[in-house]
Amino acid sequence: MRDRLLARSLAALAAAGLVTATACSGGPHNDFPSSGSDSATTSADADTATAGMTSEGPTSDPTTTGETSGSTTMTEPPPTCGDGQLDPGEECDDGNAVTNDECSNACKLPFCGDGIKQADEDCDDGNDVDDDSCTNACAAGIGCGNGSIEGGEECDDGNDIDDDGCANDCTLNPAVCGDGVVGDGEECDDGNDNNADFCTEGCKSSFCGDGHVHALLEECDDGNNEDTDDCLATCVPASCGDGFVHDGVEECDDTNDDNTDACVADCLNASCGDGFVHDGVEKCDDGINDGSYNGCEPDCKNPGPFCGDGVLEPGLEECDDGNNAPLDGCDADCVTELPPECLNYQELSESTRNASFNDPMVKSCDNAVGDNWYRFTGAAGTQMPTTAPPIYSCGTDAPGWLNGAYPEIDDGAVSRQVCFAWLFAEQCKWSTNVQIRKCDVEPPYYVFKLPNTPQCNLRYCGAD
Repeated sequence: MRDRLLARSLAALAAAGLVTATACSGGPHNDFPSSGSDSATTSADADTATAGMTSEGPTSDPTTTGETSGSTTMTEPPPTCGDGQLDPGEECDDGNAVTNDECSNACKLPFCGDGIKQADEDCDDGNDVDDDSCTNACAAGIGCGNGSIEGGEECDDGNDIDDDGCANDCTLNPAVCGDGVVGDGEECDDGNDNNADFCTEGCKSSFCGDGHVHALLEECDDGNNEDTDDCLATCVPASCGDGFVHDGVEECDDTNDDNTDACVADCLNASCGDGFVHDGVEKCDDGINDGSYNGCEPDCKNPGPFCGDGVLEPGLEECDDGNNAPLDGCDADCVTELPPECLNYQELSESTRNASFNDPMVKSCDNAVGDNWYRFTGAAGTQMPTTAPPIYSCGTDAPGWLNGAYPEIDDGAVSRQVCFAWLFAEQCKWSTNVQIRKCDVEPPYYVFKLPNTPQCNLRYCGAD
């Protein structure tokens, strides 16, 4: 009875795949352990135990777990991949169902070519064809998106951005100027249509000559390199003095404001009648050039009548001495002026020089007057007496007096005799010549150019 129960248990284990039962030829064997001498299994019980076993059970000698009885053998369970235990025949066993991690579901270590794409692989097609879409190094091969233009591709930028110039199907999708992204064929792209900044509407970097006025850097920009129009090649407005002749506006431009050269300050060619004397070409130019007084002849070659030419112009000049020197009787405006002797003289003002003074003890002498111009002033009087004073008058032995008439203003400087009176009524014992001028002032006065006296004691007398 116990053998029958054991046989049934083995049959159940075999059905579960935990043991393998084998039918033996011949009579039953007493291979199962028994609990006593009368424990035996009949062939019918053995047949019952093997009824649930498949014919694919192991045919080699199994590892037994105890003694055999009849035709049935008890063995250990086979290893299971995925149980987390590294068993014989397994390269790994991570106990999970994830196949593309460090251990596949077949308990094999991953490798390029196993047909399973790992995180560090672009692809894994499980074959050894190197020129298909996945190379033997598990890298993307021929195909759109690998970053290399191949086959019939127009472009391949290796990304999945569809509007960056290269579409995801590897056809050209030109960048759009104004999208704010610098694409192929663009120098810049600031995302606006403002032509006054550093990037123009054509997505070109701004520069002088592009035809757009840069708000910060340029005053003008006419899109050309001409220096003869309204805007110079440096993007600065044309102006007189910039060194470039502005067409239709300027006749010349020599970069200076000198009005005596060939180009006057308003950028016009110098010409007779412009009011400027052209050095080396013109002698005069008053802008009228009608030959009038202080003007210029029409050809700008010679001046008209002028003060200082030595020709008196009645009604226009009081005098003309041919020069512009002052204090010579005719000033630089051809106006009569006092002669120098009426302005630069020495004064004789001693009271003892007056003809009314008479003292034999006072003996002065004019032997050192030095032929200079003098004026009698103060106590000495205002002029020389015209009659002989008594001897010892004027503080000397022989007083000097004017032997002649005084000149008028228009007479200019005249020469007159001066006599010196002495004893025995000799009114002109000694004499000398002097010059006298009547100065045209109010009131007028006389000046005298006196030489040294012939001897001592002689003196020029004054009178009221």
